Amino acid sequence: WILYLNDNWASHDDDSGALMTGSGGELRAFCRNGGWCGSSDGNLQVGWLRKDNINATNQHVLDFEFDPIFLDSWVKVETCAGGKYHEESDENGATKWRPMSALYRIKKGNRSTEMRRNGRAGYEFHRQDPQREYLSKPFGPDSPTWPSQLNLEPLEFAKALALQLSNKEFRDNFIGTEDISAPGIDIIDVSPYAGTLVLFDSVVVPHEVLEVKGGQRLAVAGWFHEDQQAFPDWYGT
Repeated sequence: WILYLNDNWASHDDDSGALMTGSGGELRAFCRNGGWCGSSDGNLQVGWLRKDNINATNQHVLDFEFDPIFLDSWVKVETCAGGKYHEESDENGATKWRPMSALYRIKKGNRSTEMRRNGRAGYEFHRQDPQREYLSKPFGPDSPTWPSQLNLEPLEFAKALALQLSNKEFRDNFIGTEDISAPGIDIIDVSPYAGTLVLFDSVVVPHEVLEVKGGQRLAVAGWFHEDQQAFPDWYGT
């Protein structure tokens, strides 16, 4: 959140000629209309899945819809699926389960609401919300499709996430939260008038402050944080 403290501040389109103490310094936000976004059960949003609404007559794109994509980092994965795991783990002191990640969206309409489990592969999607639709298999830093670099720039991180999606159409239409070059962005500028309170999700709304052209821009800013998720009872076992 941001609370502006400036008096007599001109907006970017103010042509009244009135004497102002300052100008510029607008907060510019790059927004997408995607409904529920930001986080889901403590899982952060990491991207958007774009769907084009096509004109049936001329096949032109009319507009876009966006599904928020969330990252579940507590997928329960068997360390050694199949074989004589339990006997070996007792001898070596290894743990049976390890946490991995998976991507999901919130279901809409008639999408299936059944919890999915793959016992043969040795993993289980743990979730409290039956409206989750998982779009990837579990993955982690040692997955073949994950880049070897430890620190990825935001756009490279988004590309790595897209590679985890199980559907090619999904991979082609995945957009990282910080990607402002993809279509469907609404640009909103907020002038720093005194008393203006701005609330937005700083994780999924890319934003910047425009150049201050005169005066001194004054504001108070703060952040609301998600509660940290508790470790699942299987962790470390």
